[in-house]
Amino acid sequence: MTYRKFGPIEVITGDNNSKVPFSTSLLIHGQNETALIDCGTGTRAFEYIKKQKRLNNIYLTHYHLDHIWGVSNFPNAQVWINPYDKHKLQDLIEISKANGRYATSGEEEIKNWIDDIKNNRYSNQNEPNWDMTLNRDMSIYPYDEPLDIAGEKVLMLHAPGHSEGIALPYFPEHRVLFVVDLDLSSFGPWYNNADCDIDLFIESALQTLDVDADYFITSHHKGIVPRNEYEEQLRKFIAVIDRREKTIIDAVKRGVSPKDIVYEEAFYFKETHAKNPFSMSSEKLGIAKHLERLSKQDSSWQEYFEEFLTTHSILRDYLSYKSQPLPPDPHPLITKAHSL
Repeated sequence: MTYRKFGPIEVITGDNNSKVPFSTSLLIHGQNETALIDCGTGTRAFEYIKKQKRLNNIYLTHYHLDHIWGVSNFPNAQVWINPYDKHKLQDLIEISKANGRYATSGEEEIKNWIDDIKNNRYSNQNEPNWDMTLNRDMSIYPYDEPLDIAGEKVLMLHAPGHSEGIALPYFPEHRVLFVVDLDLSSFGPWYNNADCDIDLFIESALQTLDVDADYFITSHHKGIVPRNEYEEQLRKFIAVIDRREKTIIDAVKRGVSPKDIVYEEAFYFKETHAKNPFSMSSEKLGIAKHLERLSKQDSSWQEYFEEFLTTHSILRDYLSYKSQPLPPDPHPLITKAHSL
């Protein structure tokens, strides 16, 4: 766990250098209170946060577990989330549909997964699990409005792609943008959930270059990146998308079947699948997203795409997920809004 400050904004790196299932948080030090942005750093950081001024509010950028699982450590704080994600965190079925688990597992396996959670088989407060976050009372913050958060002006910029509702907190007075899961890693962008969108991911990522910021902070891996390094690293990060798509296209041209294309390492190395069964579900969803994208650009891909879905028992109706945003709750504002 490491710390760095930009005025009242304290960057708290999570356990294991913020590698999933941990993530970086921002702690905003106000005159009489603190506020937290994202809550997945780990127990050491949670204990540190408890020793600071009273924590009144927690702001979650999106519903992914590595960003939210610690909220149970702060039962007296009001939790805020974006307009798309509140309903997800009240319903495990919605979570499974949004994250793609429903598409790859089907109804019966999802029921078993939910039973395990409800029977407290995932109940360690010091480890990430959905059981710790369900049915927490949450308010909804607005996008692109100048929120007063512990006395600081913060805009939650809507940046869909990694998820449909993800917000990037921007501190204009300190010229800092929290780019969250635009993590600039060598693995590349994550869009392997049902509510992800490859093209929106690219669009949102490139729009961050238009934000008047001197420093960009990631939730994982890179951490704090100055502007003079950010653009080059971001473009390399985005380029991984084309590399993955080329891997898929080349494999199909070589005659690789829909059954075997999951072993072409478009996303993960083969040995990763042996160590982590979840990675195969992610691989399948990621390839399906690319094949769907290719079929929209060229109808000749449609047959291969459909055969891929059938071969891997992916439920077509749940491959994509879109919901309607809920209206925001009242929140103190500071000045005129800013947007991407």
